[in-house]
Amino acid sequence: MAMTSDQIRTLHRIHRQLEHLEDRRARGPRQMQAQSAGVKKLEGDHAQAKSVAQAARMAADQKQLQLKSNEGKIEDLQVKLNTANSNKEYQALKEQIAADKMANSVLEDEILESMDKIEELQVAVRQAQERLEKGKAELVKLEGSIVEQLNLIEGDIKRLSAELAQAEASLPDDFRATYDRLVKSMGADAMAEVEGEICSGCFTRIPPNKISQMMLSHEVTCLSCGRLLYLPEDRAPKLKAQ
Repeated sequence: MAMTSDQIRTLHRIHRQLEHLEDRRARGPRQMQAQSAGVKKLEGDHAQAKSVAQAARMAADQKQLQLKSNEGKIEDLQVKLNTANSNKEYQALKEQIAADKMANSVLEDEILESMDKIEELQVAVRQAQERLEKGKAELVKLEGSIVEQLNLIEGDIKRLSAELAQAEASLPDDFRATYDRLVKSMGADAMAEVEGEICSGCFTRIPPNKISQMMLSHEVTCLSCGRLLYLPEDRAPKLKAQ
């Protein structure tokens, strides 16, 4: 039984369409995985921003406690200053009070700087939270879109698989073994159209006698890449398999 270029072309079209659909089907989970990884990173960024802000707040609180403690010490020194028994003791207490007040002045400046820094860090936390919420929303949206697409893709794959089975059912027995072997090893690349006198799969020149064999609906494979060859529609003989 002869094998026409039209039949091989049809098989090639179906295989390429199925390959494209299967690639799209596999792409969905990869997109979900990438988006999920992005959300996890945003969660980490948000947690890190909160941790840094909390640490800054704790450090500022420690400075506030230190300032309060120092002020209490100054008050105690002030009482002792008022009851000093000697000029030497009075002078020493006065110097200590002055030093402690200077230290408190530096501490107050540090506290003010800390409060400014905390405000900046809180802004960073809010921004990280907003990015995280946006990322989660996009993940939910993507998941819905992928599920919808997968339903359509599965329907197209089912339809094309049935079309392929019908096309394969009419293959001649002596051709089926070659076809099955090539499809198993090369998938949708098992077939290639002849463009002019060139194999479109590997761009190797096809000998004229091979072109003639195809015109007679004989099975022809590329001597270079091994693909099953077929003629373009405008050159293929309009013969049906007998």
